[in-house]
Amino acid sequence: MKLRAELSLLPPREQARRLAAVAAFLVTQIEHTEPYAPEAEAALAAIRNWGGGGRLSGRDFTDLVYSDDERGTLRRLSEAVGKPSEDGWNALTTATMYVAWLVYQETGEPMPSDVNEVGEDSLDLLDEQLAKLG
Repeated sequence: MKLRAELSLLPPREQARRLAAVAAFLVTQIEHTEPYAPEAEAALAAIRNWGGGGRLSGRDFTDLVYSDDERGTLRRLSEAVGKPSEDGWNALTTATMYVAWLVYQETGEPMPSDVNEVGEDSLDLLDEQLAKLG
């Protein structure tokens, strides 16, 4: 699957709708070994919501990755290092950051530097991460 070729020509919200299917797969993978993964469910819900026309800010998405209470997908990824769920958390974090990048572009909010580094290259990275999951 070549996500960049498939998604880059689509409008941002359509990209998010397509990535919601990817995120749903990733949540399933994560929940096979970590039945309690509210951060994964929240990321999936936000991607679905925004792709479906919901009003979420870029900050809403970056909070899903690294929240003020340190309970985002990035924290869960760091806790999963060496565990079976590590690749799923890694890919879900990449997908969420990519959607955050799309949201910031659409809303015109000032983009944090770490999100500003995200771009369509992230879709190539996500492809690689998904390949590890089989």
